[in-house]
Amino acid sequence: HPAAAYAAIGGLSIHTFFDGVSVAAAFLVSFKVGLLVFLAVLLHKVPEGFTAASIVLASGRSVKRALWATVVIGAATLGGVLSVALLQSRVSAAVVYALPFSAGVTLYVAASDLIPEVNHLEHKNPLVSLVVFAGVALFYALHLLIDGG
Repeated sequence: HPAAAYAAIGGLSIHTFFDGVSVAAAFLVSFKVGLLVFLAVLLHKVPEGFTAASIVLASGRSVKRALWATVVIGAATLGGVLSVALLQSRVSAAVVYALPFSAGVTLYVAASDLIPEVNHLEHKNPLVSLVVFAGVALFYALHLLIDGG
């Protein structure tokens, strides 16, 4: 149903807005932390865009509407970055709370939704577990590369 697609895009837009807030807040902490968070967010933007387009297409909308949906969620990320940039003097004190909150939400989603899905018996595929491990290893390797050690 088209209304469900718009609701999903609205939810994804809110999610991506806070992705942008997380990226900008991380850069306020340090360039290295900002770069790691940016790379993490960037890596999940591609599947997020496919999700948005798939939802819109499944609701019977056109390819043009699907492309607009991906533009909207991308713009929401930029909106989050710009919000922090414009309110930097007021946001700096909140960074102490924003990044741990963002990390906690990420860990919660991973622990409560993603990891159980990887281990779901009906869809048991060792490749999925390897991909999850590769993602963790990639993030650790990027950390070592950026940190210089």
